[in-house]
Amino acid sequence: MNRRRFLQAGVAMTLASRQLVAAPSAVPAMAISSRFKQRQAPETGRLAVQLTWGDSQCYPLYYYVPSITADNRYLVYHKSASGQLQLHRLDLTTAESVQLTHATCEDTQWRPWCVDSGRGVLDHRSSLNVPRNLAVYFDGRQVRAVNVATLRDEPLFEIPADRDAYGRTACTPDGQWLVYIHVPQGSIWGEPCEGALVGAYHFDTQRHQTLCRIDSAVFHVTDYDNRHFVVTHPADAPGMMLTDFTSGNARMLRQGVIHCPTTARGIAYEVPDERRLGLFDPLANGWFEFLMPEHFQYIHTGCDPAGRLFFYENSTNWDEFDEHDMHALVRLDRKRGNHTWKRLTGTWPTYIGGQKAHFHPRLTPDRRWILFTGGDAESETCHLFLLDVSDLADSQGIGPHLLSPTGENDLV
Repeated sequence: MNRRRFLQAGVAMTLASRQLVAAPSAVPAMAISSRFKQRQAPETGRLAVQLTWGDSQCYPLYYYVPSITADNRYLVYHKSASGQLQLHRLDLTTAESVQLTHATCEDTQWRPWCVDSGRGVLDHRSSLNVPRNLAVYFDGRQVRAVNVATLRDEPLFEIPADRDAYGRTACTPDGQWLVYIHVPQGSIWGEPCEGALVGAYHFDTQRHQTLCRIDSAVFHVTDYDNRHFVVTHPADAPGMMLTDFTSGNARMLRQGVIHCPTTARGIAYEVPDERRLGLFDPLANGWFEFLMPEHFQYIHTGCDPAGRLFFYENSTNWDEFDEHDMHALVRLDRKRGNHTWKRLTGTWPTYIGGQKAHFHPRLTPDRRWILFTGGDAESETCHLFLLDVSDLADSQGIGPHLLSPTGENDLV
């Protein structure tokens, strides 16, 4: 077998192995209460269910990580109102909301990426441990976990006094580890920083482990599987990197990447400066890329944990980032380059700004809805919505069979 075929075989074997571990089984449809408001998406008329409303900003934990519990009953989300930022639990079957956290940290802002929300949990740094049903959050340097069902709250550990919890966190799919980023006190992305660390905490043994050191206040760490993690991105060389429990370092996978949710079939991503979209298997170092549609501006690659539906949030107002729409890839035609796209929403405004004002779309476990953050014109704040996509099939013409260690299948 020549080297090219050997590497391509490695891609296929790695993907097959990963799918056995990560591909979800059939999930029952979520039971959505009739008490939620229903509306039509602008221009497309597609059904949208509004889950929250009022004079507050409401948004999920983050679209790289789950916000819905294993039983499909509860949605864990941020609520910013009256100078307080806390986690809440929304019962999707009854529409009842309960406050989960009572954090008291005075400085919760995620700098420089979001607007200030006042006192409470550290913004955008919480995650859901799905197997254990725990919402993990940071009350300043104290890391705590609250049981989503019982509301029992308990401390996990504290970050040293000379360091800050900085970036997005994640829990491994098996529920064993929390992975998180901590930096020298006062560090901010884009400024000199020596000694940012990606660390891990074991829920059973309380053991800590450092995965890698990066001299930049990086802002996302995401589980790829139970042992490998995607990190984005150093200030001097934007891109996605891979770290794990054994190597002690983070290797660059692809420079220029901004958003990169992980899936059972690889990492979905976009490279804005090159106007390319892609899928990358980091374990076999295989990838495939294709060109963005001409009308795409600032993109967030949507998250389908199964890696079967490719969809994207597009900021339609490049200067202000306060207007958005969403598009799904129906079919990729590699022979003629005549790709088929479906616009899921028309232009949908958002309000206030920062990370709270992006759609950050993620497919729900039952594959019937896209959970996203959209604007509510009545209150001029952002809230949680479900967009009905039950009619959409998997994106055609794209998948693991195209991944290559040489990128020879790329569309240019």
